Amino acid sequence: MTISKNISEYIENTKVNKKFIKWNKSTVYLYITEITTATNLKEYYYNEVRKGITTWNKVLSENNIPIKFEQTETAKSADIIIHWVKVGRVFEGMCKYLSIINNEIKKVSIEIGLENEYSGKNTTNESIFFTIMHELGHSLGLGHGVDIDDVMYVPHKKNISKPSENDIYVLKEIYK
Repeated sequence: MTISKNISEYIENTKVNKKFIKWNKSTVYLYITEITTATNLKEYYYNEVRKGITTWNKVLSENNIPIKFEQTETAKSADIIIHWVKVGRVFEGMCKYLSIINNEIKKVSIEIGLENEYSGKNTTNESIFFTIMHELGHSLGLGHGVDIDDVMYVPHKKNISKPSENDIYVLKEIYK
């Protein structure tokens, strides 16, 4: 794949008030909250977040993007907190910027939707991983992508397991 002819649209989708937002630190600490809903897949879901962290860290490192995720054991020391919610009718995940000061991301909350028989959504193991990848992308400052192969594209394509060249290109623009 090559860079999309619509990359400028992706860049504009990423800006907040016409500017990039980003972390101004090399390590972003992430805390994973306990899953309190009844599911026999708790360990699987925790491992999917860890797999998402590892995948993003590998891509960031390979592309000399000077940031990485690291899991922390306490919410107090975290920059990003991942919460688990029953998936709604509209979204499978949500990234909320809780604090941005002078275009610097300071605090993020990510919600990952778990199965909910009343939502009408088909939540699968694959959709959980994709949602984690997508929301971690937002937490890095990415907006929505423009090509179906972008991890940041919506509506989600469920078989994407790593960021696209477009995703990487825009991250390089943010963190240069």
